[in-house]
Amino acid sequence: MQINANHLDTVTTGAINTDGLIFGGINMIFLDANIIYEAVCRTIKGSRKDKYATQLYQVNKLLYTAMLQEALSSGTYKPETGNKFVLSERGKTRFVTNNSMTDKVVNHILCDEILTPALKRFLIHDNGASQKGKGVGFHRKRFEKHLRDYFKRYGTNEGYILLGDFSGYYANIRHDKCSEVLAHFLKRSDLPVEDLRTAWEILTGIFQTFRLDVSRFSDEEIRAMYTQKVDTMMNFGVDENLLTGEKFLNKGVDIGNQTSQNIGIVFPYRFDNYAKIVAGIKGYGRYTDDFYAIARGKETLKKLLDNLKAIAEEYGIIINERKTRIVKLSSFYRHLQNGYSLTDTGRVICKINPKSITRERRKLKAYKRLLDAKRITYDEVENIFKSWICANYKRMSHRQIYNMAQLFTELFRRKLKWKKYSQLRWLMEHSSPDWNSAETTSSAKTK
Repeated sequence: MQINANHLDTVTTGAINTDGLIFGGINMIFLDANIIYEAVCRTIKGSRKDKYATQLYQVNKLLYTAMLQEALSSGTYKPETGNKFVLSERGKTRFVTNNSMTDKVVNHILCDEILTPALKRFLIHDNGASQKGKGVGFHRKRFEKHLRDYFKRYGTNEGYILLGDFSGYYANIRHDKCSEVLAHFLKRSDLPVEDLRTAWEILTGIFQTFRLDVSRFSDEEIRAMYTQKVDTMMNFGVDENLLTGEKFLNKGVDIGNQTSQNIGIVFPYRFDNYAKIVAGIKGYGRYTDDFYAIARGKETLKKLLDNLKAIAEEYGIIINERKTRIVKLSSFYRHLQNGYSLTDTGRVICKINPKSITRERRKLKAYKRLLDAKRITYDEVENIFKSWICANYKRMSHRQIYNMAQLFTELFRRKLKWKKYSQLRWLMEHSSPDWNSAETTSSAKTK
């Protein structure tokens, strides 16, 4: 059964053409050999150097540039489904897509030259994911700034914060709603319409690769999937004879595809605009599927949440009722794996989630096993650990930092190498005298 209301085709063949977005001409961006060559170089730089496909592209850059230019000019290029592998992280098991090198190159052109320039000027400043100059660190700084700004404005920590989360966000993005959002902003961009036409044709092909085969389900069950939470791994381990390709679910985007990053940050744009502009919540921010809002009154946040739920229902976004909550600013709450609290003096207390430290300790032990099996080098292990500790030490206690350094030394029988002396290096090499005195006192009492 075809569910036309939820198909991408109804948007591409109707709304886009009639508004003048698509018409013939020369596609300058997608046919520019220099742009294609630069995209090839970025793809190689972001891929593993020991992979055969990466090495092949490295040796034949100009040849693949010419081949891709010919495929784009003749209209023979078609996105592939890609290889999917299972990834388990923090108790969640999901599919991650590894696209071919050619698709990665085209995605770089599509995202870097078309989608990102067209979408970024419509995003709020506090939308902090998958953008140049932003990221987890940027979002956490903005979160802490909003807490301090609240105290400066009201002179108290008596207030509330709404912490929200989307359930199965990427797996439940409806293609018809997403295409409407993308078309809305692409038509308002100042990019050449010829390039937008090619971009839309490529996006249409990419959405086709995102579809799920639901041939084994009834039409009624498929209709229900558009309003219910869907698991992208529903076909994992299913007999291939049942996946006949007769029916598809036009829902979900692949994790690992570069276009999914642009989709993830722009799709709930009405959440951001309503909270910032309509409701006037200055202390609002969103990082992909996690959002927060700070206000003086609890009723203000309840009303905001009710309106956000109405927007979510319209777009097919599922709000996680278990994780979405309203708590006092003076209490202890978690956001993006960190614990926060606003004191009565205006100080923002930030602590790392203990589970993050436990997870990193287990990773170090796993790296030791890989090192013994000669599947990884010591330099790689050291760089991975130094990257983690540098990103998190400001939210860790002295004891936690010292203990992590001791574990690293015990496992690998080496000390970390640093280019210059720093506060982190001192903290990792020296224990606190208070610990020794406390341990001496406790041992004396025991005797």
